[in-house]
Amino acid sequence: LKFIDSMLDFPQLEFHREESERHNYHLLVARMVNGKRDLFMSKMAEIGVQCVVQYYPLNRYDLYKKSGYGVANCPNTDKFFDNMVSFPFHHMMSDNDFEWMIAITKKVLISL
Repeated sequence: LKFIDSMLDFPQLEFHREESERHNYHLLVARMVNGKRDLFMSKMAEIGVQCVVQYYPLNRYDLYKKSGYGVANCPNTDKFFDNMVSFPFHHMMSDNDFEWMIAITKKVLISL
């Protein structure tokens, strides 16, 4: 994927790589390895790129906390959730949209 390849010079953003020809890309998710995910997402939003956090751990929902399931020993889940960022991504995005998002992402990463 062009977006992922263009981010190789930015090790603070780590993407999942799948070499299989049968992979169904439906999300563009990365992990911020420098602990600045929230700042990164805020700066992206200021410029017009709405990144999101997906797959909220169940034990963090109020309903589960109220039901007594708010404590869980899931260090990998916590690490993933606390550092993941999902970029806008869909099959209708044009090459120009991706080029713009790449440029904005690089600009924000350099500013952090």
